[in-house]
Amino acid sequence: MDRADEPMSTIREQIVAAVHTALNTERPAGIPETVRTRVESPGPDALPVLTVYQGREVVSPKHAEKADPGRGERMAIRGDIVNRKVDVNFEVLVKAGKDDPPADQAADPYLAWAVRSIIGAGRFGGLARRPAEEQGTQFSYEQADFSYCRATTTFRIEYQSKTDDAEQLK
Repeated sequence: MDRADEPMSTIREQIVAAVHTALNTERPAGIPETVRTRVESPGPDALPVLTVYQGREVVSPKHAEKADPGRGERMAIRGDIVNRKVDVNFEVLVKAGKDDPPADQAADPYLAWAVRSIIGAGRFGGLARRPAEEQGTQFSYEQADFSYCRATTTFRIEYQSKTDDAEQLK
């Protein structure tokens, strides 16, 4: 099969898939399966719901200096490697209501478990330059047909790819 016929799998996608796998491996009892990029709104009976999805990615090309033979000056040229940092979000939705425990308290064990799982996964089989770094957690409270709390922890994962091929490691 020609490479052009193969489905694309960037290093970023491989990392997000590895995070998803890490979250669904050796889950403690009572921790529901984590899904990738939820596409349907859950009802109150489905909570808690755990989701992992990618956020912002920052790209920093590496540059090298080279002499410009026509001018005798040095000029920056783009190197063969691009440094990348992708944010991966872990989100938990829990019920929030007067008869329920405080929603932030109910979300906390899931968040703590996600931190252990994602950071404990190391370099995701060599895809990342170092273990994920926790960036912070955002809590929001929403009311729709029912009230719920959304708690999202963001992890930053650094990796490199070839400048001209996001599917290839450095």
